[in-house]
Amino acid sequence: MSKPAHADRRTAVGHPAWTPRPWQDDPLFVCPLLALVLGLLITQGLDLDGYWADLLFRLEGDDWDLRYAWLTSRVLHEYGQRFSIAWGVGLLALTAVSSWSQRLRPYRRGLVCLCIAVITSLLLVSLGKHMLALPCPWDLSRYGGDVAGAAVYALHPGEVGGCFPAGHAAGGYCLFALFFFARQYPLGRAIWWLAPGIVVGITYGLAQELRGAHFLSHDMVSAGLCWFVSYTVFRIGFAKASDHVNQS
Repeated sequence: MSKPAHADRRTAVGHPAWTPRPWQDDPLFVCPLLALVLGLLITQGLDLDGYWADLLFRLEGDDWDLRYAWLTSRVLHEYGQRFSIAWGVGLLALTAVSSWSQRLRPYRRGLVCLCIAVITSLLLVSLGKHMLALPCPWDLSRYGGDVAGAAVYALHPGEVGGCFPAGHAAGGYCLFALFFFARQYPLGRAIWWLAPGIVVGITYGLAQELRGAHFLSHDMVSAGLCWFVSYTVFRIGFAKASDHVNQS
């Protein structure tokens, strides 16, 4: 007996579709949301931000010795930014080429969603960094800075800024969009496409924590923001494709 035409939606590259499911019943939305909320509650309740920053600060000799180190500052921060820009430009170019390339045209919807998800994630993080005057560890007097107090989420208008959410880590976590892209096309197991975002995001985030640039929860918020932006963009972007498949 032959399978219905819509039995395996990921085998037809030209007609990918988002599984129609209410937001509140979708584990891709609910589970990450619960994990983020629980993680932030634990982090703040147990002051893991402070304990982790204290540990790193002590290991570096009660100073942020790695703030200007070659590996953390030059390679992972400076060159990391250039790497993110380079692959972002490459993604934009690939999306543009898909408008006339017969080979890439079936992937055009996904590539457009990929661009929108990545750009939106980075813009929202950048907006937050410029609007919220939250301190970096190196700003606080607790770690040799000039800002009195030790509260991670205390606003200090006019004194600090650009520290929340974690922008550099977002350059890695925005790659979560690859997972949602892979769910729509026959690219193997989509779960493996989470690896780039996890590996690059954690690497960038840890490098910045070692430099005293961010607290642990800053990276958690950036990871959550990138996930939900990608989820929303692909859900909306493939809604019409889903309707088309269900009606066929």
